[in-house]
Amino acid sequence: PYYNATDNTINSFKKLATASMADSIQYRQIQVVAEDAAKTKTLADSIYTAIKGGADFAEIAKKYGQTGEATWISSANYEGAQLDGDNLKYVNTITTLGKNEITNLNLAQANIIVQVMDKKAVKDKYKVAVIKRPVEFSKETYSKAYNEFSQFIASNPTLEKMVANAEDAGYKLLDRNDLYSSEHGIGGIRGTKEALRWAFSAKTGEVSGLYECGESDRMLVVGVSAIVPAGYRPLALVKDQLRLELLRDKKAEKIMADMKAAGATSFDQFKAMPEAVSDSVKHVTFAAPAYVPVLRASEPLVGAYASIAELNQLSAPIKGNGGVFVLQPYAKDKLNETFNQETEETTLQNMHARMASQFLNDLYLKADVKDDRYLFF
Repeated sequence: PYYNATDNTINSFKKLATASMADSIQYRQIQVVAEDAAKTKTLADSIYTAIKGGADFAEIAKKYGQTGEATWISSANYEGAQLDGDNLKYVNTITTLGKNEITNLNLAQANIIVQVMDKKAVKDKYKVAVIKRPVEFSKETYSKAYNEFSQFIASNPTLEKMVANAEDAGYKLLDRNDLYSSEHGIGGIRGTKEALRWAFSAKTGEVSGLYECGESDRMLVVGVSAIVPAGYRPLALVKDQLRLELLRDKKAEKIMADMKAAGATSFDQFKAMPEAVSDSVKHVTFAAPAYVPVLRASEPLVGAYASIAELNQLSAPIKGNGGVFVLQPYAKDKLNETFNQETEETTLQNMHARMASQFLNDLYLKADVKDDRYLFF
């Protein structure tokens, strides 16, 4: 037996059987449904007999409004899933039928005529029985944990002491940055409303008392390490973000300077520069940012330049999101679409409706909204 922390269970396994089975199976089917179970069975038997006698599977499928096309299923679609009833019966039938074999499968809601067309990647498969037993603590265990945790909090009344001694005492410290008053709890734990209220009334360095929360299976103590006042965020909190932006800008400046110094005037000359890569981007429109696979980035300026550039006209170096690039359009196709004012108006209305949400934060800030939801939820 072993303990699984994910679902808090003790587990044991027993291998019941081993078989060589295909990992991928191609099959086709016809679903048969009539007015009642008896008529469904009669019709299914008739179809099954006809196909066994040489009737065309696809033609019969079309007769009943189905394609009868073959499809592939792999073991990843069903292995490890919780299958029971008709689902288990259906999967077992497909996986155990031989190649080109056909069967009339009777399920609760319908009959299904199934034929296996092909099988690939035969591997050893195992049937395993699993016993799972949830680990449930007793009142004595809870009382012992409560008393020990209470003693730890009493012995470490400051945030500094708590951070220094938590792990030695067997407790795990969880950092929670940017706790907002719009949230309904702390750390994804249910029943932490009171702890959240305390956090927004505490001062930097203060430590809360013990909170019993979750499904009566969690105990929590909260320490406030810092408070970020309303307004612009302190530089210390955004310096890593700003550093990446500045590095990107400085790298682009250096690359553009090198490109200028090289004196390249053609696409092939730019392409021959050290560490340069090239790509061909198709279906570029002004309606959406173009994705450049070689840069692994969306580049809005590609579409912007393409919308005004002439064929084979080489652009100047352009600083993008994923690199510095030069562009040269080599083909331009005009879509066979006619202007429809109603369609265009609908498109613009939908676009503006999506954009409206982007302005809500500005309205929120200008209205000087005080978010006190943490007091009520």
